Amino acid sequence: MRYFKALLLIFGLSCSALSFGQVLEALRLSSAEEKTRLVLDLSALPSYSIDRTTDPAQLLIDIEATSLGDSIVLPELTGSALNNIALQTQDSAVHVILDLVQPELVIDDFLLGPHLLRGNRLVLDFYPARPTSIAPLAAPAVVVEKVPEKNQNVVTEVPSESSLPAESTDEIAARAPAKASWPFTFSGTWEQEWAGYTDDGDSQKFEATIEPRVDLELPSGASITTIFRVRLDTVGDIGPEASRPDNYSTINGPFYNDAHAELSLREMYLDAEWGDNFWRIGKQQVVWGQADGIKVLDVVNPQSYREFILDDFDDSRIPLTMLNLEIPLANDSTLQLLWIPDTTYHELAEADTPYFLTSPKLVPQPVPGLETRVDKANKPDDFLEDSEAGLRYSSFWGGWDVTLNYLYHYQDFPVLYQQLEKTATGVEMLITPEYERNHLFGGTLSNSIGTDLILRAEIAYNSDSFHVSSAIDEQGIGRSAEVSGVVGLDWQLTSSTLLSGQYFQSSLLDYEPSIQREESERNISAYLQQFFLNETLQFSGLLLYSTDTEDTWAQVKLKYMLQSNLEIWLGADVFSGDEEGLFGQFEDTDRILVGLEWGF
Repeated sequence: MRYFKALLLIFGLSCSALSFGQVLEALRLSSAEEKTRLVLDLSALPSYSIDRTTDPAQLLIDIEATSLGDSIVLPELTGSALNNIALQTQDSAVHVILDLVQPELVIDDFLLGPHLLRGNRLVLDFYPARPTSIAPLAAPAVVVEKVPEKNQNVVTEVPSESSLPAESTDEIAARAPAKASWPFTFSGTWEQEWAGYTDDGDSQKFEATIEPRVDLELPSGASITTIFRVRLDTVGDIGPEASRPDNYSTINGPFYNDAHAELSLREMYLDAEWGDNFWRIGKQQVVWGQADGIKVLDVVNPQSYREFILDDFDDSRIPLTMLNLEIPLANDSTLQLLWIPDTTYHELAEADTPYFLTSPKLVPQPVPGLETRVDKANKPDDFLEDSEAGLRYSSFWGGWDVTLNYLYHYQDFPVLYQQLEKTATGVEMLITPEYERNHLFGGTLSNSIGTDLILRAEIAYNSDSFHVSSAIDEQGIGRSAEVSGVVGLDWQLTSSTLLSGQYFQSSLLDYEPSIQREESERNISAYLQQFFLNETLQFSGLLLYSTDTEDTWAQVKLKYMLQSNLEIWLGADVFSGDEEGLFGQFEDTDRILVGLEWGF
C-alpha cells in the first residue's frame, strides 16, 4: 500500500528540471547605434568555440559540457544586429546559432567571471565596423587568465568609476590589451549588513562577512579554488556561542567560532578533466534543487539555520568534502556520481537565539512537572562506514529537461528520541538526538510553454522520515515514508520582470494520529523580480504561505548597484501566524536590514 500511495503522488506532481553541471541560464541582449551586445549567463566559465559562415551569414557557438537552464527566454531582436537566435543541445553541449543581419559585422567575444549581481558570462559584441577611435578612459587593471584547452581570455572585473554606465566596465575590460597572466587570481567579497527588530528597534546583528578567494591554474589545465570566510558581528544576538558546534565532522567546521566572530575554510576544491570526465574533489557545494524558500531535492549539503531560511542558500549551505564526478554519456546525457565521507549535518540555532526552533511539530515540548535533559547527539563519525553516496542522471527527452536522482544519506536534522528516566529525585524526560539513514529517490522535469513561460517541478520520495509524536512508548517519534514535491511556473513578463508561483506538498505514507504534524502539508509561494534603471536597481519579493496553519513569511529587498563591484540594499523579513506553524513560531522576530557588498 505504501508504494501504491507513492506512485499516486508521484504521478500527481510534475517534476522539474534542474541544471546539471554547467548550465546556460539566460540570454540578454542590448542594442545601440554603435553595437549590439549579447550576454550568455552561465553557471560556470565555459570552454567554447566559435565558427562563422558567410552564406548564410551566421555565427555558430559550441559550449561544451553544458545544458539548457529551466527558464531561458529568447530576447527581442528588433533593432539589433541579429535576425534570429536558435538553441540546440547535442552530445552534452549547447549549440547557439545566430543569424546575422550583415555578414560583414565585426564580432568580439570574451568571458567575464562572477561579480555581485552577475555570474559567469560569455559576452559577444557586434559592431558595424571596427571602431577607429575610442575616447580615452582611465581603464582599471584587469587580470587575464586562460580557460583550459580553449585558450579564451577571461576578464575579471574590478572597480570602475561610479560615473560610468552599468556595462562600461565590460567594455573597458574587453578593449584592454591582454597581459601575461599569473598562475593565480585573487578576488573576493566584503558584505556588511545591519539587522534590527521592528518591534523595539534593537539591533539583531551588525555583521561583516569577508570571503577572499584564490583561483590557481595548474599547468595540466586543472585548477584549485580556495575560499575563506571571516565573520565579525559586534551584536552577537544570533550566535552561536559554541566554539565548535557539534554538527560538524572532524574534517569540517570553523577554525575559530563564537557569537561575534568566525574564521573558516569555506570551500577548497580541485577541478580537472581526466579521461573525458569532469572531476571536482574537495570541499564544495552541490545544488540539486532550485525551489524558492522550501527545499525538496537540495539536500546534498546541510544548512546553517542561524537565521532560519532567511539567508541566501548559497551563503547558508554548508560545503562538504566530497568527490564529485560528471560523466558525459550519449544522447546529450550526463551522469553525476557523488561520494561524501564528510559527516557534517545541519547547524541549528542555539537556545535563547532568535531562530531557535520551538514549534511542537518540530521539537518535543516540555512536560509540566518534569525536568527535561538533552543528551549529547549520537553523531556518525566513521569516514567510510558513515559516508554518503549519490547519483544523478540528466538528459533531454522530447523537449523536456529531465533528471533522475538518488541519495543514500543521513538526514541532516537529528531525530529527537524521548524517554522517561528515573533519577535520585524523581523522573525526568531525557531527549537523545540521533541521526538516521534515508534513501532518497527523486526527479525533475521542465519545459517551455510558449516563449515566456517555464513549467518546472521536482519530487522526492524518502524511505524514512522521522517526526515528533505523542507516543512516548515509541520514544516520542513517528516514522514514515514521505513524498514531497513542488510545481512551479515562471513567467517572464518582460525582459526586466519575472513572476514565479509555486505549490509545495509533503505527504506521509504511514501516518499515525500521534504524529504532531499533519498527514499532508501544503504551502504556496509567489516571487517577483523587477529591474529598473538599466538593471542597476532591482526589487525582489518572496511570499511563502502555509494553507494548513495559515502562517506566512514575506521577504522584500531593494538593491542598487552603485558601481559594477559595489551594491547597497534595504530589506525586510516579516512573519505572521500561529506559534505552532513553521513561520508563525518567529512572529516576534520581524526585522529590517540595511547592507552593502563590495567585490574586490
